[in-house]
Amino acid sequence: MAASSQPTLSIVVPSYNVQDYLEHSLSFYDDARLEGLVEVVVVNDGSTDDTLSIAQRFEAARPGVFTIVSKENGGHGSAVNAGIAAAKGTYVRVIDGDDWANTDNLVEFATALRGVTSDLVCDVKREVNMATGDTALFPLPAYVPVGAEVPFEQICAGDDISSYIMIHTLSIRTEFARRIGLRLLEKTFYVDYEYVVKATLEAATISFFDCNVCQYLVGNAAQSVADDNYVRRFADHTRVTYEILRIYEEKKDGLSDVRRAYLQERAVLICNTHYNIALIFDKDRKRGMRRANEFRSHLRQNHPDIAALTDKRYRLAKLLHYLGVDSQEKLNRLK
Repeated sequence: MAASSQPTLSIVVPSYNVQDYLEHSLSFYDDARLEGLVEVVVVNDGSTDDTLSIAQRFEAARPGVFTIVSKENGGHGSAVNAGIAAAKGTYVRVIDGDDWANTDNLVEFATALRGVTSDLVCDVKREVNMATGDTALFPLPAYVPVGAEVPFEQICAGDDISSYIMIHTLSIRTEFARRIGLRLLEKTFYVDYEYVVKATLEAATISFFDCNVCQYLVGNAAQSVADDNYVRRFADHTRVTYEILRIYEEKKDGLSDVRRAYLQERAVLICNTHYNIALIFDKDRKRGMRRANEFRSHLRQNHPDIAALTDKRYRLAKLLHYLGVDSQEKLNRLK
């Protein structure tokens, strides 16, 4: 494939001490078909292991695809910010260093992007279980118009939107990302949610492809979304939750009714998760109760409408807390 001055898609690969995964991840981009079509921006976020040397080997072998940005450690959000700043593609997306792409589907997807002008493009999520290797595909809902550009407001009213528009499925027009000043909190975990909210809130249009690109690894105890890590990084989740609430208060009066409802629902969902972390996942039950009550007080004082919409979750999580439910696994059994 002949090289062009601008690739269609930039894939940002935030990478911090992922030497055990990165060779596997980057091998799926080491393909001549991606030359001139896709650039892979490996952001070495101050790694202290062999992450950088692994990335350098791929860059040396295929410089038409790989490029490296090295920086001091600043966390996932900082690495995403640096990757977006460096991206040369018409579209940009994020695939972490412990995840990877389906190469054939990536070629198909990036080729199809050449004819797209939407602010956002969404494809299909696939999870890969780390322990078993089993995979699960999560198809787009039947109501989503595949292969056509539609107004984002036509989509954002759906109650299940957060189940298919996520960092693992979202590509953003790079010019749009820069125009809205898309920038994430640094030195903070759980910015994936912030990324999606900020990227989608001002989008005018979105296109959907019935194609799976990212292979999202699940079941890793080291992942930030593991129960114990949620508790250990409660301050980080608080920071992201407060950022979403800040955006809600700042933007809500200037939004259309449907977009305001969309943002409100995003705020409610992250607050509900915050209650779950405090009241269910935290094995220190007294600390969890204290944290939940402090958060509830904050909501009542500063965001009374969100407080009212999340009171039901608070009461339910509090009941489960007293009944001894203390993990996502146990919570799932009750559904």
